[in-house]
Amino acid sequence: MSKKLLPLSLFLEFLIGSTGSLSGHIRNASTHQPLIGVNVIISGTELGAATDIEGYFRIDNVPISSYNINVSMIGYELISRANVHIVPQRTTTTNFDLHPAVLKGEGVTVTAKFFEQTRDAITSSRSVDIEEIRSDPVGAYDIMAMMQALPSVVSGSDQYNEIIVRGGGPGENLFVMDYLEIPHPNHYPEHGKGGGPVTMVDTDFIERIDFYAGAFPARYGEKLSSVMDVTLRSGNRERHLGEISMNMAGFGANVEGPLADNGSYLFSVKRSFLDFVIVSTGMQAVPQYWSGQGKITYDLSPTKKLMFNYIGGIDAINIVGEDNPSLRGAENVEYDSQQATVGMTYKNLFSKKGFSILSLSKSLVQLNADVYELAENNRRDMYHQRRDLENETTFRGEVNYQIKPGIDVNTGFSFKTINLDYDNWFEPRPTILYGYSLSSSAPPSLISKDVFYETYFQNPATIVTPLDTLSVADSIEINAIMDYRKMGGFLHVSFHPIRALEIFAGGRYDHLDFTGESSASPRFGLSYHFSEVLSLNFSAGRYFQPPFNHYLNSDRGTTSKLKNYYADQAVIGLEYFLTADTRLTLEVFKKEYDDMVTYEMLEGSDGRDSLNIYNTINGGSGRSNGIELFIQKKYSKNWYGSLAWSHSIAEGVDPRSDKYYPWIYDYGDVVNVIGGYKVRYADYNWYRQFRENVWAKSFSWLPFMPSDEFEISFKFRYMGGRPYTPKTYDHRVRDWYVESSQLWNTARYEPYLRLDLMLQQRFYFKRVNMVVFWDFLNVFNTDNPWEYIYLVDGKKEMYWQYKTMPIGGMILEF
Repeated sequence: MSKKLLPLSLFLEFLIGSTGSLSGHIRNASTHQPLIGVNVIISGTELGAATDIEGYFRIDNVPISSYNINVSMIGYELISRANVHIVPQRTTTTNFDLHPAVLKGEGVTVTAKFFEQTRDAITSSRSVDIEEIRSDPVGAYDIMAMMQALPSVVSGSDQYNEIIVRGGGPGENLFVMDYLEIPHPNHYPEHGKGGGPVTMVDTDFIERIDFYAGAFPARYGEKLSSVMDVTLRSGNRERHLGEISMNMAGFGANVEGPLADNGSYLFSVKRSFLDFVIVSTGMQAVPQYWSGQGKITYDLSPTKKLMFNYIGGIDAINIVGEDNPSLRGAENVEYDSQQATVGMTYKNLFSKKGFSILSLSKSLVQLNADVYELAENNRRDMYHQRRDLENETTFRGEVNYQIKPGIDVNTGFSFKTINLDYDNWFEPRPTILYGYSLSSSAPPSLISKDVFYETYFQNPATIVTPLDTLSVADSIEINAIMDYRKMGGFLHVSFHPIRALEIFAGGRYDHLDFTGESSASPRFGLSYHFSEVLSLNFSAGRYFQPPFNHYLNSDRGTTSKLKNYYADQAVIGLEYFLTADTRLTLEVFKKEYDDMVTYEMLEGSDGRDSLNIYNTINGGSGRSNGIELFIQKKYSKNWYGSLAWSHSIAEGVDPRSDKYYPWIYDYGDVVNVIGGYKVRYADYNWYRQFRENVWAKSFSWLPFMPSDEFEISFKFRYMGGRPYTPKTYDHRVRDWYVESSQLWNTARYEPYLRLDLMLQQRFYFKRVNMVVFWDFLNVFNTDNPWEYIYLVDGKKEMYWQYKTMPIGGMILEF
């Protein structure tokens, strides 16, 4: 990277452009109608404006810096948005949704808060804007990994950004982007999971993220645990702009600008960056991927708008001779995938009291994998092949209407057609009986377990010889084409029976025609405001999720009889604003799972594993409950920070004994601490003189060197040890297994500890702006266990999560 940055420093003049502009749109959060006459003030200056008849505002000649923006209007809650950057020769766009003030009248002191509400949320929700994302040590390149800093949100490992919430499992998070459901928002997707090594979503496209960690409103369905709703910004409508970037997610370029008279475009393309730093990760294989994203916005009229979105990726990796927990015992894998979602959204402000949304989208994913052993002369002995194609078309609609101030109704429908074409097979390795000897002249013999460990284990002279084939398990072959449909509808009502009380009530109904299963999902929430700064919140509901596609399109049992599994959830908590920029939430949650899709239990399995992988049933149940504390200070007075702590228990029912056992993501205590501090060196005379020095022009981009704006941030994470089930080695067949009578997850890995550090430097030039950041993952090189690798010779080795990894990144705006 230094070879690219150095010429920039030498050829660009380090002269700060004097001013930039701020613009945006402000609307009613319930009706999306533009608000006229809203006051917009740039804190610390005398600059401000009021919105026009279409809800737009613009402030020109703003000195470049980072500001807090204060927004106010009589009858609405005051909002302050922190850390909004004004850059030279550009217009910074920031939009606001204002909510009617809950507490009004004499004796009520109104203070502008830095925390914006998520739509229709009572508990367990967070709203994040683009500046928070850019300042996060992980969010700068992966928004899904960023959410893992919230209470009770975890992932299985550093290598995956899967969002696992409150004791749930993979694949229970719904990802929505501009009203479109995105089944696979990450590179290297897998069946039954929503995560991956890195997201395909371009951070620069994001305007805000609403994250619901449970008890979410009725318009979201088919997922149990959480929702990540991403709102994308529109392209610049004044002039054409470009950006070149390089970070952990890849390097690429963005372009944006006006389209005709009433529209805009925004496009990006990226290529993988991991193959340039792969050596420091400890991985031997080199992943390569491309991603593309685009958005076109066009105003048909002041009240009607069309949006076209696309996101897609192409992935490939060839793994040879690597032991890795994600490979599930396979050492040689050739994998490639293509995944994409394209969609159109139509929005109509049909009334002063409401709006409607219609969206049509198509998602496709193709997964190809070859798993093999290397025989003589490097010949591939294939034992697993996958050629899976999934095609999903979704038509959704919703209407939002305000019957009168304080009573809002949201209702809608969804219709999906799913086409599955699977062609894959798996040939289990035969069970072979082995004999042992210490020389080629001695015949191999069967030995006892004690003799194996005393004489032959880890002995370089040991010779292992196959004696006989004991058994060959049946091959699993799936060559199936399947079409099915999902239908659903929802109703959500919010109202204020008294001034201090908000009530949300609703439900949804979903039907899956292949199984004939229908699900009714009630939702309820209330919030009582004791004062402007203190409220008591409660929400509850039943949440259903259909079986994953790879369960339905399978020969493993009678899949048409599989039912939707569900979780009953309840959350109660307090929300308290310590100051306008600092919020504390304390919540207690409870989840009860039932009808989970599992493998059938085997009886009389001769001491071996007790699961029948040839038959899937609704045989699982479990529970999770816990307490969460979250304290967050938004950026003000040059610093920001957050503390998240949760203590929870997640456990399932062992069908052999009907007793509870720890689930795999039962971490116990989870702690996340984030903090950051910003210094604006451009305000100091010594820096303005320093930056004219030739050495400053050449080396100011190095870590810890001063810049126009310099920001340092950190993220500390602790998780209790994750449970696992120890395996037993059988030297006679050279294989590991779990005793059929053995209790599950009786052991735990060591706790997880990691500290990340991020340095971010901003430079403002006459015509170009540059952001350079340095991200140091796992600063102290802590050994954090991922999983044990069970080797064929009887040894087990720990596969570690990310060691210390320095990552550099750069954004060049022009």
